[in-house]
Amino acid sequence: MHMLLCADETPFSRPALALGERLALALRAEATLLVASPYSPSPALVAAATDISARLGALKLPCITRTRTDVPHRAIIAQAETGAYDLIIMGMLEGGRVRRWLRGSSVRCVLQHVGAPILIVPADRPALKRILLCSSDLWYPAEMIHLVGQIAQAAQAEVTLLYVIPQPTLHYPALKEIEDAWGALLQTDTPQGRNLKAGRDALRALGIETWISLRHGAVGKQIMTEIREGEYDLVALGSTYAAQSIRRFYVPSITELVVEEAHRPVLVVRHRQNC
Repeated sequence: MHMLLCADETPFSRPALALGERLALALRAEATLLVASPYSPSPALVAAATDISARLGALKLPCITRTRTDVPHRAIIAQAETGAYDLIIMGMLEGGRVRRWLRGSSVRCVLQHVGAPILIVPADRPALKRILLCSSDLWYPAEMIHLVGQIAQAAQAEVTLLYVIPQPTLHYPALKEIEDAWGALLQTDTPQGRNLKAGRDALRALGIETWISLRHGAVGKQIMTEIREGEYDLVALGSTYAAQSIRRFYVPSITELVVEEAHRPVLVVRHRQNC
C-alpha cells in the first residue's frame, strides 16, 4: 500500500498526521509525506515532517518527503496526479463553517478532483475499534470492501455495514421492492439484500467481526444518528460518480454533512459503476 500523508501550516493537519503515521505502521505501508505551504515551509512544519519520516524509516518503512509551494488543497490535487496512491490522508484544511461557506470547501475541491480514496481527519481517535461502512446505490464495491477490510484487520476493528432505505421520490421498482421488504431485507432476493450479505461474508472471510444495520428515512439524518448511537471511530462512505446510477443518494452535501458533523475520521471511497 502507498499512502500520501498531507501536512500544512495549520493545526488541522495534526490529527491527520498522527492517525496517518499509526496507519502506515499498522499497514506496513509505503508513505509519501507532502509538505504544503503557500510560502517557504516554517521550521516547525519541516521539523514535524522530518520527525515522522525518521520514525517510519527507523521501522524500515519507506517514507519520502515532497514539498509543494501552494495552498494545501491545490498541492494535494497536484501531488495526487503524480502517482498511484492507495490512500490519501488529510485534515480539514481550513477552519470555520462560515469561512468554508464563503470561500468554498477545500475538502470538497479535493474530493471532486482526486479519484483515490481519501481519509479526512477532523479529529483523531485513540484507537479504531468500530468502523461504520455506508455505501450508496445497491452494492458494496470490491475496492471499498478491500480497503476497509485492510484497515479493520490492521486495527483489529469490527465493521458495521449500514444501509439506509430511503423514501424514494421516484418510482423505481427496485427501491419499491426494498422498501416493501424493509423488515426482512436480508432474506429477500433483492440486489441490496444479496449485496449486503456478500459484503458481510467478504469481511467475515477476512476474520473481521461484521454486523449489519438497517435504517429507513432521510439518508443524511439516519447516517448521523447511526454514528452517534454506535460510537464509531471511523466512518467509510461509498460515493459513486456513475452517470446512470439508479439513484445518487450520496451527493456531495451528504458527504460534507458527515465530514462536518461526525467529528471523527471519514473515509471517502469513490467508485465507478459500469453503465
